[in-house]
Amino acid sequence: MTKRGARWPKTPVGTGRGRRRVARQAKRPGGPRRSESGVTMVEILISAFILAMLVIPMFNALVSGRMMAAHRGEKRMALGLVERKAEQLMGAGYGSLGSDDDVSSVNMGAGTHPSDPSIVVSTRGDADAGNDVLGEMIWTVTPLAWDSPGDSVRAKQVEVRLRWPAGEPRDSISVTTLVGA
Repeated sequence: MTKRGARWPKTPVGTGRGRRRVARQAKRPGGPRRSESGVTMVEILISAFILAMLVIPMFNALVSGRMMAAHRGEKRMALGLVERKAEQLMGAGYGSLGSDDDVSSVNMGAGTHPSDPSIVVSTRGDADAGNDVLGEMIWTVTPLAWDSPGDSVRAKQVEVRLRWPAGEPRDSISVTTLVGA
């Protein structure tokens, strides 16, 4: 039995079992074992790969969402332009004739108008005109007439169509209305 507080005799350094273990490890190929508490390069690469597999789809979704929002904005602007032009033509009336130079005209003569259909669909929010989305707005006027018992009706069918971007249209929108005589 040992007394309370008694110390065991110290073993001199380099003797006993500890010395044999170090000697055995030194004889192994690769030298003594290293601590396994660190992170290996393989673990880092696997972690980076898993992180990339999560981040890349999220980034792709953000970019796709941004592109869809811009496209929806273009469609909203185009619809507003087409509706405004249809209302302008309806307000001009059945017999309105005038210049056929550009999209600001209100020519209601039979046929397709104007001679220069260029229009800015969207400015992309900056002062650089090179970033603008250009389109082509045309309207086609078709005279209609029909008879009903005791009455004859004259009207014009007006279809306003906007295609964009100019050159290689990928989208179009149209509104059709009737203008009575």
